[in-house]
Formats: sequence, C-alpha cells, structure tokens
Amino acid sequence: MIKNIYKLIKSFFVNNKSYFLLGIFLIVGFGALYRLGISHGKSMAKQEYIALEAQQAMNTLSQFIESTKQLTKTANDASYSLSQQIAERKLYDEQSTQALQDALNKTANDRTHCVFDDSVLQFIDSARANAAQATTHGFTSTTDGTMRITRKTTK
Repeated sequence: MIKNIYKLIKSFFVNNKSYFLLGIFLIVGFGALYRLGISHGKSMAKQEYIALEAQQAMNTLSQFIESTKQLTKTANDASYSLSQQIAERKLYDEQSTQALQDALNKTANDRTHCVFDDSVLQFIDSARANAAQATTHGFTSTTDGTMRITRKTTK
C-alpha cells in the first residue's frame, strides 16, 4: 500500500510537473505581492505621518511668527509714543527754561539785593515739583506708573 501511494505521488509529479511548478510559482508570486503590498502600505503611512508632523511644525512656526510680528508692532508703538513724550518734555523744558530766564531777566536788578518776585518763586516751586515727580515716576502722569497720554501724538 505504501508502494502504491509512492507510485501515485511520483506519477502525479512526473506527469503533472508543469502544473506543479505553475502552482508553486503562483503561490510564491502571490506571497511576494502580499509582502510588497504590506511594505508599500507601511511606507505610505509613514509618509502621511511625516507630512502631518511637518504641517504641524509649519503651523506652530507661523503662529510664532505672527506673535513676534504683533510683539514687534507693540514695541514699535510704545517706542514711538515714548519718543513723542520725550520730545514734548524737551519742548516743555525749553519753554519753561526760557520763561524762567525771562522772569529772572525782568527782575535782575532786584536780585542784586536778593529780592525775588512771587511769580518767579512760584514758577521755581512748580518746576521743582515736576522734576521730583519725573525723577520718581519717570514720564508718567500718575504714581501708578501708567504712561501719560500725549496731546499731539498722531500716526
């Protein structure tokens, strides 16, 4: 009986050799295509993941750039406002210096005897108070440190 099975298998492979080889070739081919499909699917998924990460990085960078632009604009506006305030302060200082010089020139003869006009002393006291406030609080209008609003600031 074993001889009969052996003869049957041998005759099948000898007589149907081309069918057997074709079957093995098809099985190997389908296996290779399956592995190629899996490999291609993995590479496609990896590419999609990399593209998604790149898009997220671009979005983060864009947000950073926008916030930097906004901060730069805010800093420029503050700088412009401060330069306007400094210019106004300089003009006011020049005017007050000129007014003080005029008032002192008017009473130059009286000062030789150490007599000062009341308006000059009031002006000096006011200038001292303004200088003390500017020294302790900078160019602010109040003691809470907020920037004073300039009258002539235009953009």
